[in-house]
Amino acid sequence: MRAYCDINEQNIVAITTLAALKLLSADMNMKSIPRTVWIIPAVLLVIAVWRLPYGYYTFVRIVVCGTAAFIATAGFRGQIWAFAWPTLLLAIAVLFNPFVAIYLNRASWFYLDLGTAAAFLIHLFMVRQKST
Repeated sequence: MRAYCDINEQNIVAITTLAALKLLSADMNMKSIPRTVWIIPAVLLVIAVWRLPYGYYTFVRIVVCGTAAFIATAGFRGQIWAFAWPTLLLAIAVLFNPFVAIYLNRASWFYLDLGTAAAFLIHLFMVRQKST
């Protein structure tokens, strides 16, 4: 009998969903959200610029859509200065939603992936700067 940690897409999505529900149920502010919530989708989006199997892009859509919607929800609960960011993050969630996929050519996705990764990292920087 082997003991190992089986990490796959379903486990990551389940863990992320449970963490999001726990944070949403608490009195949440942007500072209480771990930095990895911004960093993981940014890294996945940078990796997505290479040619990979279609399943990876579906996985990226699920993670980016969920993360963007989660951060946007937290932003709308936050302060007035941040209402532009939740609106942008909701647009990102719509663009990357896995249910009604938006089909664009590879060159367009290249720039959208990098731009979205940059948006996540810039938002993380601004949130951490503003909350300190």
